[in-house]
Amino acid sequence: MSVSFIIAQLLGLTSAAILCISYLVKDKKKFLLIGFLGDVVYGLTFIFVDSLGAGLITLLSCVQFLVFYAFEKKGKKMPKSIALLFVLSFVGAGALDFSNAWDLIPIVTYAWYTIALYKEEVKKIRFMYLLANALLVVYDIMVMAYANAVEDGLETICLIVVIVLDFSKSRKPTNSESNYATLTKISRQFGEIKGVNDFQSFSKPVETSDNHETIPKLCSAFKLCPIDRYG
Repeated sequence: MSVSFIIAQLLGLTSAAILCISYLVKDKKKFLLIGFLGDVVYGLTFIFVDSLGAGLITLLSCVQFLVFYAFEKKGKKMPKSIALLFVLSFVGAGALDFSNAWDLIPIVTYAWYTIALYKEEVKKIRFMYLLANALLVVYDIMVMAYANAVEDGLETICLIVVIVLDFSKSRKPTNSESNYATLTKISRQFGEIKGVNDFQSFSKPVETSDNHETIPKLCSAFKLCPIDRYG
């Protein structure tokens, strides 16, 4: 095992860690910047493994992140003509190292990344990235690039965890909704108790200016109730 190979794998793991961090953010501009940094580190690995095509694809991906970021910062969408130019560039770069049908996967996945970055919400981008990363794991295994399979596998697992957590949070009621539900429940219970009390109150004699003295006298005369109850 050469020193160059070890350095390449360390850089690959560092890149995977950075990209996993990018999947945790919600702001698209931050996502693009962290993704750019991750691709820069990942691109350095190909210097040590002497893979021109894969290295060139990663370099193009870095540029793509920056162009998307520039338009995002201005509040605009990148023109589709520029996106098409990136897709064609990925095809050309992939063709340099093309040797069998499996080599189509990196080309397709990077073109898929271009489409995914058109989404405004990061959670939708994550979902689209999941498919591409899973395909890259399959590709790494088929071409026996097992170290890359571990790195792409870590990214895929990270994406799955983030997507599942995000979905579970969206299913739970927010604090305001929970508080509202609790208050509604309490108010209903209070309303039921109040209704019973109101009903029971009809059994009590209604005290008016007319019956305030008359009722005690009648009660006293017929010995129905103690006088001091109405005193």
